Amino acid sequence: MAIWGADIAQLKNLGTKLQAGSNEIENQRNTLNKVLAATDWKGPDADKFRNEWQGQHMTALNKVAQALQEAGKRATQNAAEQEQASR
Repeated sequence: MAIWGADIAQLKNLGTKLQAGSNEIENQRNTLNKVLAATDWKGPDADKFRNEWQGQHMTALNKVAQALQEAGKRATQNAAEQEQASR
């Protein structure tokens, strides 16, 4: 007979690590945003880069951080469900 399920401790750890990864991306995004804002850089290349940063790169980082946060929550929820089913 096959056993279905997960190692609860490992699944909880995965959830924690995914959420920590999300937090790290948010922290790095915020740091880079502050550094860019404080950088004395003028001209069309600077304007283009800042527009790309705000429009594309920050948006992409936000999506990745959100996806990791959600995946972490799901893993944690799955661990709780697994724990409940194992009782």
